Amino acid sequence: MGVTLCLGCAADCCVCLAQTPGPVAAATSIEQARTAAAGGRYAEAIADYREALRIAPRNVDAQIGLAQAFRAVHNFDAATQILEQARREHPRSAAPLVMLGDLDIELQTYDAAIAHLTAALAIEPANLDTRNRLAVAYRAKGGAADVAAALEQIAKVLARDPKNALALYTRAEIYADQNRDGLALPDAEKVVELQPQNSRGRALLGKILVRAPAGASAEELKSRCGQAVLALEPLTSGASAGAADSETLFLLSRAYRCAGEDEKAAATLEKFEKSSQNDRTTKENQTQAKHLVQQADELAMKNDFAGSLAALQQAIAMDATYPAAYSQLAKLYYSSGEIEKASDAIALALARAPYHPEYLYVQGKILEKQGKLDDALAAFQQTVLVNPKESDAYFEMGWIYQQRGEREKARAAYARAVEISPDDPDYKRALAGLSGGAAVTP
Repeated sequence: MGVTLCLGCAADCCVCLAQTPGPVAAATSIEQARTAAAGGRYAEAIADYREALRIAPRNVDAQIGLAQAFRAVHNFDAATQILEQARREHPRSAAPLVMLGDLDIELQTYDAAIAHLTAALAIEPANLDTRNRLAVAYRAKGGAADVAAALEQIAKVLARDPKNALALYTRAEIYADQNRDGLALPDAEKVVELQPQNSRGRALLGKILVRAPAGASAEELKSRCGQAVLALEPLTSGASAGAADSETLFLLSRAYRCAGEDEKAAATLEKFEKSSQNDRTTKENQTQAKHLVQQADELAMKNDFAGSLAALQQAIAMDATYPAAYSQLAKLYYSSGEIEKASDAIALALARAPYHPEYLYVQGKILEKQGKLDDALAAFQQTVLVNPKESDAYFEMGWIYQQRGEREKARAAYARAVEISPDDPDYKRALAGLSGGAAVTP
């Protein structure tokens, strides 16, 4: 309800303004969405951002936030679509272009990233974060001309902000890749000085220091290796010890060796060998688990329940973190009528990937089978929140609404399913049957 404000002048001359609640309500929804996203509750965030856009359809903050939420659940198509719409509706705003560029870097479409970030800088040439992103995109693209362009952008950043750690780190990486360690070293040292907790900066500094420059004396080498030890040791001790990667352990073992600390070098080299073996085993197990899940799916299609189940159990033994194995297990149990086991399996999949639309859909089907229609509807609603193109979920929503007697909601859900998949005969039949009152079976 609008609030009327009278700004006083003469008694017979009052300017009355109607203050609409729209902007306030949109801002409230955006704030709720940001809170939800910060807590990892992306489905809630998506719903709140959509509500903000319903109230204020061209609100750029809501558009950017919604795209970020979709990106967080790996729905890159939806994120890109929203950002493209935002850039059309807000041609003077750099924000949609910057986020498109950032997304392009993640997707490794570097030419698109360069185009988007260059366009953003044309709008906001003083934005150093955007210029840093552009440098990263050029470096990742990797051609000689691209690397030169990256250095050019970094020089512009450092001319404005000589202590910009990201620019210094990127330039140090480029120089190190070119074996220009004399130029890389001071940049890497500055990164660690500015950000002592920057693990990537420390690792890069250690890598540069242990590489012997041509003509270096024994005393100089020992000094450099001592500095490398100081840079790398914090990455392999205390809270960071369990997260130390193989490359860091290898570099530290080399640093110990040339610094004359042979016992520490031997112990660290042993850790490196164990870490490398664990890395190889983990990767092999992950690859094998994916293969077994595919095999299980093929066996299930042939109605070989026992063979499919055995393959999935092997996959989980190989990689207990792989959510697709549990999802496939849930579908297998569902098909064989073991609904409680299916429910337990899909819960394990969602514990590892909470916003995967396929897993949410399977959960909805299981809940539907259990007669928990309210919970099933919520699962299907979450499914279409994180992936608006999941036509099966709209179809299931339509069926649930129809059971409740909510015909208009059912009609809207069926219509959305038909819109997404216009050639599906079941969707068309459901929508047509609703008008005639015919029953629909999901």
